[in-house]
Amino acid sequence: MKHAVIVLLLLIAMTNNALPATPAKPAHIYDIIIRNGLVIDGTGKKARRADLAIVGDRIVSIGKIAVNAPTHRTIDAKGLVVAPGFIDLLGQSEDFLLVDPRAMSKVMQGVTTEVTGEGGSIAPLNDALVAENRDFYDRYGVKMDWRTL
Repeated sequence: MKHAVIVLLLLIAMTNNALPATPAKPAHIYDIIIRNGLVIDGTGKKARRADLAIVGDRIVSIGKIAVNAPTHRTIDAKGLVVAPGFIDLLGQSEDFLLVDPRAMSKVMQGVTTEVTGEGGSIAPLNDALVAENRDFYDRYGVKMDWRTL
C-alpha cells in the first residue's frame, strides 16, 4: 500500500448529522481528536485539511480544534485521508459473514456498507444448492443448518 492513498477509516458516518464548520467548545473531554488530516466527507465537497473531535459514536466538531483541547486519545493524520468509509455495491459477502461476522476483510479495506444478495444469496436453499456449496462450508467449519432467512 505504499503507493496507495492511505485512508484513516472512521466507522462513524460523517454525514449523519449537520456538523459545525467551526469547532464547538467541548462540554466534556473528547474521546478522540484526529488532527491534521485531509478530510473527504463523502458529500462531494472539496477535500480540506481539518481536525475532527469525536465523543462516543459521533463526530462533534470538524475544523481547527484547540491544541490544548481535553481528549483521551489523539491521532495524527498528517499525510493521511480521513473519510467516512466506502460502500461496496456488489459485495457478495454473505458466505464470508458466516465465517467472520466482524467482516474484517471488508472493514480493513474501508468498506462500512455493503449491498449484497444480487446474483446469489445464502437463502433460500434447496438440496442442490446445499450440495453445490458443501465444500466451501466444510472448509470453513460453517454448519449449514438453515434453508430460509
